[in-house]
Amino acid sequence: MKAVSVVLALGLALAPAMATAAPGHPVAPAAAPLQVKGAQQFDLEAVDGRAYRIFVSVPDKPAPPAGYGVLYVLDGNAMFLTAMEAVRAMERRPDVPRDLATVVVGIGYPDGVDVGVARTLDLTPPGSGSPRVTAASGGADAFLDFIEGTLKPRIGALAPVDPARQALFGHSFGGLFVLHSMLRKPDAFAVRVAASPSIWFDHGDIARRLADTLAARPPQAAPLKLLLTAGEYEQALSPLAYSRPNVAKLALLQKERAQVDSSRALAAALAGHTAVDARFDEIAGEDHGTVIPAAISRAVSFLLMPQLQVPPVPTAAAYWQMTPEQRYDLRMWVRQLPDRQRIPWLTGLRDTLHDGLSKEQVQTLHDERNRMDAEQGSKPHEVNAPAH
Repeated sequence: MKAVSVVLALGLALAPAMATAAPGHPVAPAAAPLQVKGAQQFDLEAVDGRAYRIFVSVPDKPAPPAGYGVLYVLDGNAMFLTAMEAVRAMERRPDVPRDLATVVVGIGYPDGVDVGVARTLDLTPPGSGSPRVTAASGGADAFLDFIEGTLKPRIGALAPVDPARQALFGHSFGGLFVLHSMLRKPDAFAVRVAASPSIWFDHGDIARRLADTLAARPPQAAPLKLLLTAGEYEQALSPLAYSRPNVAKLALLQKERAQVDSSRALAAALAGHTAVDARFDEIAGEDHGTVIPAAISRAVSFLLMPQLQVPPVPTAAAYWQMTPEQRYDLRMWVRQLPDRQRIPWLTGLRDTLHDGLSKEQVQTLHDERNRMDAEQGSKPHEVNAPAH
């Protein structure tokens, strides 16, 4: 087992030039690998012989009585360090409970492995496929068995962990795997985050199967928490995309995959089940690649931040007597709530205002909302209270 190190490539590249600096100029010391405090890595073999590189960060604070929570991050070679820093930054916040210290585990691949080929096999459900995917696929069950049967016990030997606070994050095919894990082993993780999940894979079969499976989950079972995210420009084209030579092909592909609509629709469908606490976040200004750091940030907040409290619906008179700024603050609070809480709240407010105020007053409030949103650059959700 060894510490995680990051080579400062630029410094190493410049070292020869520094060593032959002009007379009179001091020679800079040679660059050295950067050691990441509190992080380590090791390789671990699955029962089928496939090798994985595991990255681990254990908090530098004592474990809570029940043990540390654990966040497992897929595509660990690319995402472990970002996730680790996001978790540690969140843990330093004064509004995050002290007993939520979390071990971060990245699951990646050793040097020399074709990561694109390996992850396609590991992260896609068995018996599935897509004409656009040429690499071997369908190894998700074996990969999940590796996580459950080999990796989790190894992490438990490194640090005391709380089996009830296990979380899983994945992006793209990783997000698809997160959803598949809910089908195969729903209780393996209490919290899941599927970022930009490849719901389009195998003609959207994962969405249909999830809805059926969770509908059959016993009502007394602990509810599962699921956050789905997608970037604004994963479906619509970003302004920069129009400068690309293959923009028409990209537009067709993004339209076919409907990344935003499919993720939102799945969250809405699952939110109707008592077995799952599902929500969807659309991340403004990001495409499929640039959304990753923001999605990790949302995942960490979903995992560690206290749940937002639902404010009481004010009476019509109380709402009318608020200042415009107070009404705006209340709207911003409510807009942060997941659909299953926000939509009933807005429906209640709408009915209260229509019953307790005149049409002129209701119109005044409507105009005020639009004006303040324009001034502040905010906007309501696309899905809100149904039409009255």
